[in-house]
Amino acid sequence: MLKAVGIISEYNPFHNGHLYQLRQAKKITNADLTVVVMSGNWVQRGEPAIFDKWSRTRMAIKSGVDLVVELPFQCAVQPADLFAKYAVNILGHLKCDYLSFGCENYHINFKELGNFKIQDSIKNNLKSSMPYASAIREYVFEKTGQSISSPNDILGMNYSVANKSLEHPMQIFPVKRLGAEHDDLKLNIHKNISSASAIRSSIFHKKKNFNDYLPSYYNDFNFDDFINWDDLFPYLKYRIITSSLSDLKQVYQVNEGLEFKLKKEITSSNTFEEFMSKIKSKRYTYARLRRLCCYILVNYKDDAIFDYVRILGFNQTGRTYLKQIKKSVDVPIISRANKKNLNDELKYEYKAGFMISLITHENEDLYRFPLIYK
Repeated sequence: MLKAVGIISEYNPFHNGHLYQLRQAKKITNADLTVVVMSGNWVQRGEPAIFDKWSRTRMAIKSGVDLVVELPFQCAVQPADLFAKYAVNILGHLKCDYLSFGCENYHINFKELGNFKIQDSIKNNLKSSMPYASAIREYVFEKTGQSISSPNDILGMNYSVANKSLEHPMQIFPVKRLGAEHDDLKLNIHKNISSASAIRSSIFHKKKNFNDYLPSYYNDFNFDDFINWDDLFPYLKYRIITSSLSDLKQVYQVNEGLEFKLKKEITSSNTFEEFMSKIKSKRYTYARLRRLCCYILVNYKDDAIFDYVRILGFNQTGRTYLKQIKKSVDVPIISRANKKNLNDELKYEYKAGFMISLITHENEDLYRFPLIYK
């Protein structure tokens, strides 16, 4: 029986740091294959992925990932705790034996952190307008004396908590990140590993100094075809202007009178960045507001989230593993979009992908099959 190590990622884009983590995860677990749950066309911080999900799937499999499945839009575009919960559940459905993730502080006892009921414990702090990350840091230090501050470590803790709630929890294997920190916007000139944020920034500004931080097969990749919020802002502007206040209020996370602020500021805003600066307040982080704009774009109204597994790509080992677990997976396995699942499981994934197709002119879901590599 093949043993699988599960990894949760956005690969936005796939870079040398991801390659290191991938190889280390397989090495320290002695797993036979890697299963990656990857965000689709939209990522956790409320932005379109820099390249579409099919391009990123191809990058992942060429780099050694054996099976790539999609983290649906309404699961991917969420705060860290919900992002982790939904992604870990998918790895659980896929019968992974191990869970590996990157961390900044290798000395943190993530297994111990998985025992805490975090959400109930920090609720009071959140009500007093303390940001989620700050509430997490304060709670963890109070309970354990462990200092947890980086986004990767907070995410790792949320993975551990979500994993603990599974019927059959996976064994946890953190991998210490190398090179730059998670949100470092400067390329590391002394090493060939930099953060995805720094690489994206270089691509956005059309600099040519980022290739050393990417696997060699990127040599034939067109980096001019990137996607960002500026491309999609006209569609967001149209949605907000043409929606009534009551319609906006029904969108997920539009509360506390935000619909009035959105309506007031959208008309005079010429760019997405300008719009963000006008609606920003101490109450909401930029990430929360960007996610809100994603929900508005596809008119997401907190509908029920379906449990399913969407296959994006695999190699021969991944194919063998799918055959091995197929009968024991207790949720639908979807390999292609059709009329039924476009109205059910893939309803919002299709809408989110369609927004991207307006920019790329490529169909993101209809008539698309998993990428297969031998």
